[in-house]
Amino acid sequence: MKHKKILVAVATTAMIGLASPAIAADLANGNGQTCGDGVGVWHFVNNQTHGAASGLLTATFTDGVHSMVAPSKNTGSTQHFYVESTGMLVSASTNLPGRLVLSDFSCEDSKKK
Repeated sequence: MKHKKILVAVATTAMIGLASPAIAADLANGNGQTCGDGVGVWHFVNNQTHGAASGLLTATFTDGVHSMVAPSKNTGSTQHFYVESTGMLVSASTNLPGRLVLSDFSCEDSKKK
């Protein structure tokens, strides 16, 4: 009887694991970056994706921009995303497993345009 209870507990745990959705990656570093009057370019990297198919990055900015972009590069274990905005970065996340980080941030001078 004791073995049946353990077997049921293990089977239930395994089924819950199979039915659980993949955990999304939220931005682990950085928010609040802005270029003032210029245009900012944010380079996000989602590491440790374990060969996942190309995902989507969602980034939200104070200027009302809510970007959803596909990766510019997918190496199998890492996906790279670029987003442009004139606002301040509020948040970013992907629908991928792993760790999402802001790899690089640069500003373009709006007076040069």
